Amino acid sequence: MTILSISGFRGIVGYDLNLMELAKIAKLFGNFIGSGSCAIGRDTRNSSIMVSHVVIAGLLEANCDIFDFGIVSTPALFREVNRRRLEGGLMITASHNPPEWNGIKFIVKGGRGIFEDELNTLFSLNSTQSSSKIGVYSEASSIYLEELVSYIGKDSCSGLKVSLDLGGGSGSLFIPKLFKEIGCKVLTLNDSPGIFSRTIDPVEDKLNNLSESVVVNGSDVGFAFDCDADRVVIVDEKGRKLPADFTLMLCLNYLMRKMGLREAVVSVDTSMGLEKMVNDLGGKVYYSKVGEANVVMEMMKRGCKLGGEGSSGGLILSDFVLCRDGALASALISKMIKQEGQLSDLIKDLPYYHQIRKKIPCNKEDAERILSILARELSNADTIDGIKFKHKDFWVLIRPSRTEEILRLSVEAKSKDRAEDIMNDYLRRIKSIMRDSIGKSS
Repeated sequence: MTILSISGFRGIVGYDLNLMELAKIAKLFGNFIGSGSCAIGRDTRNSSIMVSHVVIAGLLEANCDIFDFGIVSTPALFREVNRRRLEGGLMITASHNPPEWNGIKFIVKGGRGIFEDELNTLFSLNSTQSSSKIGVYSEASSIYLEELVSYIGKDSCSGLKVSLDLGGGSGSLFIPKLFKEIGCKVLTLNDSPGIFSRTIDPVEDKLNNLSESVVVNGSDVGFAFDCDADRVVIVDEKGRKLPADFTLMLCLNYLMRKMGLREAVVSVDTSMGLEKMVNDLGGKVYYSKVGEANVVMEMMKRGCKLGGEGSSGGLILSDFVLCRDGALASALISKMIKQEGQLSDLIKDLPYYHQIRKKIPCNKEDAERILSILARELSNADTIDGIKFKHKDFWVLIRPSRTEEILRLSVEAKSKDRAEDIMNDYLRRIKSIMRDSIGKSS
């Protein structure tokens, strides 16, 4: 099923990802940015070069001047749009989706993702509008790696040993170089671009090979990346895969202490452990709807430099780039280990809660009815994105999917048993509401 979300447009190549439709979307985007300059980049999927050519054709028809960066990470392309003051950018990627998927991420002027109202404007444009001129195509090179090394500090992690599971993604081309430049001894796994030997999403994969590499080789830390290198998951020196939220928690802990920052914006499905940690540091957490662009919008509104999505292992640091950046996060965590000691000691005091996530098949009308009923029952619930009920030691988030006919139900509690009990209670209540709705309609 083709998916249009706030981050972009995705589908399965050869099944429902129509190349003509992608060319049309690229042309619309070209019109949206006023036939201005546009960056193009792609991940390492076999279909990415084909999709890239189609998208370039659509942009040229809209009289856009194109800078083609070839295979890059998503954060690198975001940064290049901002650095070169381009009008926009299109990243050819399906990020953490399986290899048969592909799609487009939209980048607008200033190097940020497109906001929801802008996306609506884009798709309301006249798709038949054409320019009498054709844009100019040129190849370009990113200096993202050099800028990231400079930001972290050359040789700042000297002597640290890291194992990197690059997942066959775009990180294969630059992340080993990054860690060598900051002084690390590097071991790599799945480092052949376009060969996907594990689940692309490191949050979903068990990362057994990375854990083994860390233990056998005596690495101080292991990092696993997705296909466009915007998310990262950590394995500690004992070979334990850490929860995705720990990536963001470690980064915020380090940056707040080192930079004197006290505020952060995170998506509403981020662990409550992060808020507790930030509060203990004398800081404050603000919440946004789920979705990177929603986090960025709230960061800009509040003037926050720190943000992210804990559930995807994603750090956003506005001083460097306005999107999740797995390479930046992993380098910062390595610097933290170098300066402050073993990772297992650094995570000992991080508050940990157990999360469970479920999907409930549900059409949009029933989803609205369910949320309306639950909102009346939970009068003190948060309605930023769906409905979220927070208690002292647990929360429940129920929100309709923007891309599928499902309700997403997430529960977090201090223990697995408690989380499962709460999940079962809410599943029963939702199913009861659905049965009552069916009975009334019949």
